[in-house]
Amino acid sequence: MMKAHILTGLLAATMFSGTALAADAASGKKPGETFQDCADCQTMVVIPAGSFMIGSPPEEREREGVPSTFGDHEGPQREITFARPFAIATTETTRAQWARFVTETARPIPTECANYNAEDDSWAGKAGEVVNWQNPGFAQTDDHPAVCISRDDAVDYAAWLSKKTGHRYRLPSESEWEYAARGGTSTARPWGDSVTPICLKANIMTSATYAAINNADSWTDELLCSSANSWTVPVASFDANDWGIHDMLGSVWEWVEDCAAPDHATLPADGKPQTAENGGDCKHRLTKGGAFHSRVWLARPAVRGGGQEGHHRPVASGIRVVREID
Repeated sequence: MMKAHILTGLLAATMFSGTALAADAASGKKPGETFQDCADCQTMVVIPAGSFMIGSPPEEREREGVPSTFGDHEGPQREITFARPFAIATTETTRAQWARFVTETARPIPTECANYNAEDDSWAGKAGEVVNWQNPGFAQTDDHPAVCISRDDAVDYAAWLSKKTGHRYRLPSESEWEYAARGGTSTARPWGDSVTPICLKANIMTSATYAAINNADSWTDELLCSSANSWTVPVASFDANDWGIHDMLGSVWEWVEDCAAPDHATLPADGKPQTAENGGDCKHRLTKGGAFHSRVWLARPAVRGGGQEGHHRPVASGIRVVREID
């Protein structure tokens, strides 16, 4: 009777805790297979263990016309090895998913976001304008990627998912992000070195965006895509890469965990992020992937800038989360 009483108590405690004995949705999943940790959680896909070369060779940068202000950050190429699989979201966090987090955590609505400033033809924002994820300056539906997101916002969202599911969600390292974006390839983009298919593969700067920013001089001769899409489009509007991941090029820039660094020289070879201990500038954090207002050469897995402050909210920055697999 005593054993039965103890067992009953343990079962009751388990039921009270909610998820202690819940099956891990990732258990037994093979690379390429998807899962969700709850009905309204993001869909995750399992990424295989393995190795790849991060960054780009000089000939790629020359062919693409990458300016040195970006290109110098893309080398030297280094081999990165992942000893274990991990899972990454198949799409960027949507406006509806972000709104759910904001509602459940009573998160304040910000009032500033760096959007297009026609006066100086920049994306630095305009003082005094109230711009945020609810009002980014263009129309969105719940299926569009959340925008006007800071790195601090993204970290808090991942922490909320961790608490909600009982599994560790976080931002990807730069190495994890680029490995997933390449989808097992080593070319400039997942489909190869040719730029030609990009208008059918990624949401980048279009003729409609150009018109929406009043045919700004700085974009003359930069256009390739003729489209009615001016800003963001619903996630998964374009085909996934070979590993089942959508929109890693174009759409919105995605925050990664890494502290900024001038190049890959001291990047950990095991896929972990750049930190202060290995030469990172942690006042500035990296984003990857390009966005709806990006030039063609920016929409490559290897692209990395010099970083920006983690509290900064650019209009074209969003979230893609990683989940560790036990």
